[in-house]
Amino acid sequence: MSRTSVRADRGPGDGGDRESHGRTVVRHSLMTFGTRMGIVLVNIPTSILIARLLGTDGQGTYASAVAFPTMFAFIGLLGIDSAHTYLLSRRRYPLSQINSQSLILTLAFSAIIVPLYLLFLEHYDAASDPALHSILRTGVFLVPILLAKYFAIALFLGLQRIRWFNVANFIQAAVLLGFMCVNLFVIKGGAAGALIAYRASEVLGVAIGVGAAVRASRGGNPGGETGDDTRPGVILSKPSLGLLKKSLVYGLQGHVGNILTQFTYRFDMFLVLSMVGLKGQGLYSISVIMAEKLSHIPQSVQVVLFPKLSSMTVEEANELTPRVMRSSLLLTAVAGVVLYLLSRPLLVLFYTMEFAPAVNAFRILIPGIVALSVAKILSSDFSGRDKRIYQTVATAVAFGVNVVLCFVWIPRYGIEGAAWASTAAYTLQSGIMVVLFRKLSGRGVFESLIVKGEDFALYSRTFRRLVKRGD
Repeated sequence: MSRTSVRADRGPGDGGDRESHGRTVVRHSLMTFGTRMGIVLVNIPTSILIARLLGTDGQGTYASAVAFPTMFAFIGLLGIDSAHTYLLSRRRYPLSQINSQSLILTLAFSAIIVPLYLLFLEHYDAASDPALHSILRTGVFLVPILLAKYFAIALFLGLQRIRWFNVANFIQAAVLLGFMCVNLFVIKGGAAGALIAYRASEVLGVAIGVGAAVRASRGGNPGGETGDDTRPGVILSKPSLGLLKKSLVYGLQGHVGNILTQFTYRFDMFLVLSMVGLKGQGLYSISVIMAEKLSHIPQSVQVVLFPKLSSMTVEEANELTPRVMRSSLLLTAVAGVVLYLLSRPLLVLFYTMEFAPAVNAFRILIPGIVALSVAKILSSDFSGRDKRIYQTVATAVAFGVNVVLCFVWIPRYGIEGAAWASTAAYTLQSGIMVVLFRKLSGRGVFESLIVKGEDFALYSRTFRRLVKRGD
């Protein structure tokens, strides 16, 4: 009997099930959000150190050296990391097979992506300055590290080891701060040293992921509907062609959308560097860093929701997603208002008056990030339903609008034009995805976006349970 049919026997309208799912998502989301806030408290001093000691040009160099290889690694994954999360949640294949496929694909993709990245740098005019070009070239070492890290994250989420995921992220952020202090105060390695520190912290993240894979395998490999190597202690086993095929089919469905999403998030940074220069890149990167702190709220929910929905029936997902989405939007909007009001004093306090010209771009991005919280929640819903094409359609339209607006507004308005283009694209993307979700689930727009009294009751009950359990 399939998982779906077993769960359906209880009936989709079971109030206890809905309450249980809601509590689980709220509890794990609060746990993840709390960890992310701890990470923010660590990352803010890291960002301040880099900005204050390297200045706008150094900040722009460092931001580019991290953003470019990250983009290439993400594109080269073909969405297979998301497929691993989905298949682990569904218990379709043994963990040992997925571990092996992750290792093989990390090596194979690195062999392809690294030369492409170097070729890109040779033809990217904005990186023609010898010093900048040299640092960007060293960013190539990040590519295999990031590929391995993405597969490690997929493992955490697919096994729904949310606690492991949070601990790993916090440790990595704390170690990065330590490495950055050594670089900036002891070694005084500048932007190049900052990049080495970042690379070292990412290696640690991979190491934690490998340790998690080993621990999980020792307890027995979950899954095995199409594989038979589920014995405890088996860490690696020969991956089947069926696993690769299913990973590619699932991954590629939404990968174009994910690529366009990342381009929508980061394409403006490429254009700012080209059209405004390194100083403008430094200012704009700070405005993005500050505004994106809001995204920790929906991302905390997104991390929990995707594997959860992957293991649920359609009816259960139709009940859970609107509740989660409207709650996430409310919390992000409230936080957005607070951040807007405090934007100038926070930015000047953290980054000095040298970065004050970034305030307007920072403020313009805030409503866009709030709107984007809806798209983040719905991307988890579509992925959990194996309907990733919906996200692809929405992001394709949003990306096209973003590109056009960037070319029109950046030359005229500088970094503020880039911010307006991003906010318009984020809002459009979320609007399209809400319409598609309504078509898919039958849930109305107001039901999905406006908080109800029952939601506050759920928050209260969950909070009391957490306090009682000390969780």
